[in-house]
Amino acid sequence: MSRIIREAKPTDITDIMQVMEAAKKIMRSSGNMHQWADSYPSEAVIISDMEKHGGYVIEEGDGEDQSTGRIVGYFAFLPSPEPTYSKIYDGQWTDDTLPYHVIHRIASYPDVHGIFSDVMDFCFSHDVNIRIDTHKDNRIMQHNIEKHGFSYCGIIYLANGDERMAYQRLNIDSVLHQKSFQELTVDELYELLRVRSEVFVVEQNCIYQDMDGDDQMAIHLWLTLEGKIVALARVCPAGTHMKEVSIGRVITTERGKGYGKQIMHHAIDAAKKHFDAKQIDIEAQEYAKGFYECVGFKQSSETFMLDGIPHIRMTLRL
Repeated sequence: MSRIIREAKPTDITDIMQVMEAAKKIMRSSGNMHQWADSYPSEAVIISDMEKHGGYVIEEGDGEDQSTGRIVGYFAFLPSPEPTYSKIYDGQWTDDTLPYHVIHRIASYPDVHGIFSDVMDFCFSHDVNIRIDTHKDNRIMQHNIEKHGFSYCGIIYLANGDERMAYQRLNIDSVLHQKSFQELTVDELYELLRVRSEVFVVEQNCIYQDMDGDDQMAIHLWLTLEGKIVALARVCPAGTHMKEVSIGRVITTERGKGYGKQIMHHAIDAAKKHFDAKQIDIEAQEYAKGFYECVGFKQSSETFMLDGIPHIRMTLRL
C-alpha cells in the first residue's frame, strides 16, 4: 500500500469525520476520557482548516492506483501565530522569536500504523520550527511527540480554558533560498549553474544544453547547509518549459537526508504562490519515479527518450 498526503477538500468531510470518531475511540480506550469532548472537532473546525489551506488528509491506495485509495488520517498544519501559544506557563518555548507552524488534530484509524511519522516527515519538509500540544491524559500522543524529537516546553491554555502540554522542535538545518532570475546575484547564479552542470552533465555523462532560455522566467529555489547547496530546483510558468507550470532541474547533492523532498515541497508551494498552479508537470528521469510519487505526482505518459536518458512525464493536480 502507498500513501500520499494532500490538502483536504470539502468533499472529504464525511471521511474525515469518520477518522475523527475512530481517533476518539482510541483515546477513550487508552484512558484519555476528556480530550476532544462532545462534538469537537466539529465539521466547522475542519472546514476552517481547509479555508486556511491547512487541512490535510493521508490517503492510502493500492500501489500506483490512488483512485482506489481511502482516507486513513487527518491533521491540521497551520502557520504562526497560534493565539493560545502567546503565553506559556511553568516553562518557556525553545525559541520564541522565529516564525513557526503548529500541528493540530492528528487522527487516524487504529489499524493504520506509521501515520505520526508520515505527518512529521511532511511537516518538517515545509518548516524547521514546529509546535504541538496535547492533553495530559493522552499518553500515546506524548510518547509519539517525544519519540520524534520534540522538547516539552510548558503549559498552554486553550480558548475554553482547558490545559494542554506544549512542545516544540526546532531544526536549525538547511536554509531555503527562493529568488526570481532577476533577483539572483552573479555568485548565486554561477553556483546554481555549476551544481547543475556537475550533476546533469559530468556525473551523468550527458551532453545537453542546460541553459535553455527558461531560467529568466523561472523561480529558483535552493537549500544550503553551512553555505553549501544540498538541493535545488526551478519552477517555470505555464507556456515556457512545458505547457503547464513545471518543476525541473531537481538536484540533491546530499542524498538520503530528506533534502530532495524538502525542495520539492517548497517548489510546489512556489508554483501555487507565484503562478497560481492548478496542475504541475515534470519530465522525470524514469529511475526517479518513486521519489516523485512520494510527493504526490503520478505518471502521465509512456517512457520517452530525452537527451539519451529514459524519461516519463509526471503530473500533480492540485
